[in-house]
Amino acid sequence: MEPGPSNDPSVSEDGTAATGPIADGMAGLLEAADVAYFRATAAGTIVGVNDAFTRLTGYTRTELRERSFETLFDDGTTLESLVSDLGHGDSPPVSTSVPIRTKTDVVPCTVHLERRSRGGDGEGDVDRQPSITGIVRRREPVAGSTVTSQSDLTYGRTFEALADALPDGIIVLDTNSDIQYANPAVERILGYDPDELVGSSKVKIIPERLRQTHLSALQRYLDTGERHINWTYVELPGQHTDGHEVPLGVSLNDFTYEGDRYFVGLFRDISPRKEAERTLTEKVVQLESVSYLGRNALESADTDELLEKATELVVAALDAEYAAIFEHEAAGPDGETLRLRAGTGFDAADGVTASVADSIGAAALADDGPVVIENFETEDRFDGPSVVDDPDVRSGITVTVGPAADPWGVLDVYDTTAREFADHDVDFLESVATILATAIERQRYERRLNETVSDLEASNERLEQFAYAASHDLQEPLRMVSSYLQLIEGRYADELDADSREFIEYAVDGADRMRDMIDGLLEYSRIDSQGDPFEPVDLDAVLEDVLTDLQVMIDRQDAEITAESLPEIQGDSRQLRQLFQNLLSNAIEYSGDEPPRVHLSAERTGRNWKISVADEGIGIDPDDQERVFRVFQRLHSREEYDGTGIGLALCRRIVERHGGRIWVDSDPGEGSTFTFTIPVEGAQ
Repeated sequence: MEPGPSNDPSVSEDGTAATGPIADGMAGLLEAADVAYFRATAAGTIVGVNDAFTRLTGYTRTELRERSFETLFDDGTTLESLVSDLGHGDSPPVSTSVPIRTKTDVVPCTVHLERRSRGGDGEGDVDRQPSITGIVRRREPVAGSTVTSQSDLTYGRTFEALADALPDGIIVLDTNSDIQYANPAVERILGYDPDELVGSSKVKIIPERLRQTHLSALQRYLDTGERHINWTYVELPGQHTDGHEVPLGVSLNDFTYEGDRYFVGLFRDISPRKEAERTLTEKVVQLESVSYLGRNALESADTDELLEKATELVVAALDAEYAAIFEHEAAGPDGETLRLRAGTGFDAADGVTASVADSIGAAALADDGPVVIENFETEDRFDGPSVVDDPDVRSGITVTVGPAADPWGVLDVYDTTAREFADHDVDFLESVATILATAIERQRYERRLNETVSDLEASNERLEQFAYAASHDLQEPLRMVSSYLQLIEGRYADELDADSREFIEYAVDGADRMRDMIDGLLEYSRIDSQGDPFEPVDLDAVLEDVLTDLQVMIDRQDAEITAESLPEIQGDSRQLRQLFQNLLSNAIEYSGDEPPRVHLSAERTGRNWKISVADEGIGIDPDDQERVFRVFQRLHSREEYDGTGIGLALCRRIVERHGGRIWVDSDPGEGSTFTFTIPVEGAQ
């Protein structure tokens, strides 16, 4: 360890210990050991004391603050005479016996004084302010004597007494790196007997790989004063007697005593903090892996690729030897088995199967939870991993993939060292398994959906073929039937009685109605396949064209059509024109006995336009309001109202093709309002 800068365990101006690794430890120990401590300016004005000092003198901190320290001397000793012995700068300390005047008495004490430069850490710091720090100990009388003896508590013995109680390790070195002092904590931290260390080289407690670096750095500092590490605090490994390395937090200092230079190192075992940092790092890596896998699961449609990526991430995040994912086959040709789907770290081919009986995977499937094995050698349930015959495997975890009631499979991870897996390791694997299960189920759903879409497309194609046949092959016989009936009516008119002519009329009308129904069915089937591409459509212009086409019907029924301003949308203008024509013609036709009154309105609701066609006609019973949108569903006889019963079904197909929906609000005798929605162009 390279030596470091001076640290004064001083007391702050409010009486608390100053910061810094050595300062915190030493000041705390002074307080715990009931050693009175003070700090004063170079002129002797007290600026800080600890609790032990107030207990010794009987004065409070407030009473002592800004008071000259020499006012506490009872024998006329001046602070100037004591300070003069300290010399200038960071000089060696001095000790003297002085009677101290307390608030109630005079007690003999030993005062240990040091001069320190404060305010900077580097050489040549122009703002460094000198101060006086001191330890005050009460001197006890010699037994059997009325004369107070000179205390033999020297600075060295004070340091040693405090160092013995310090939980951190302390060693004092000379310039040859030979250990001159080691406190008892060294044995607890590094395993060395302090007495055996004294006189040996410090390199003994430094890992071999760093020893030459230490010796070179020490010599460079002695030659040039150049420091290459932070002396206030640096993290370095120490060599334990049993051979392993111990992470240490080290603070260093150098001092001169009787002309010889020494170095003191204060260090503590930071293994718990390093372990906490390692655990935190592991958790961060695992969380990032889960996040990455989650994004990958959303983007990837390839299950095998996702499973392979998952095993790679698991091996890296857990620093394990290998990982495998098995699909559970409950009823395969060989009975219940686990089939390998993906793996990292071994050469087994995909598709390899393992028996479920007595396997780790079976235990996980049966327990509905993870199986954690810290050491196969002490595990009597399993001999090794599920598939890979690796005698070096010592530990592992298995978790299920999918719901406990019907798991898809298992995820295994193994290592070649016996190890304790933390709770967050198990949580990480379960998170990975959850992502995989969700992705597998989503891909299953998408596969079923694609199959359904394919079936629907095939069905639609068959429907179009039927519609084509209906429009060509079926209509030709209908035309022939209608023509021959008309021919009979014309040629044999004089021979036909009234009933015959009526029957022929019925037959011709039926053929015409069937032809209309076939035309409507053909049109219904081709809404999606024969529609025009979407383009900007001005609905006001569409409505104007529709009103022109319906003008004869409007005049005949004395209908009144009013409309608010309609929006421009993206759509098929031909189909939208048919939509408005069907809705308006229905509103006029089903007006009842009163002249038709129809109003069109439009409003924006979020990402949609809502367009309504309201009339004052005969209305629709609530039980029939869904049925009117089905093909060939009529609510009235042909004697009451004409039509094929396909108009509103066409309206629904047109609206759905445009990404909206249509419905009716109505009560019998109160009119009807047909409303449909159309997405707003560019709305998100």
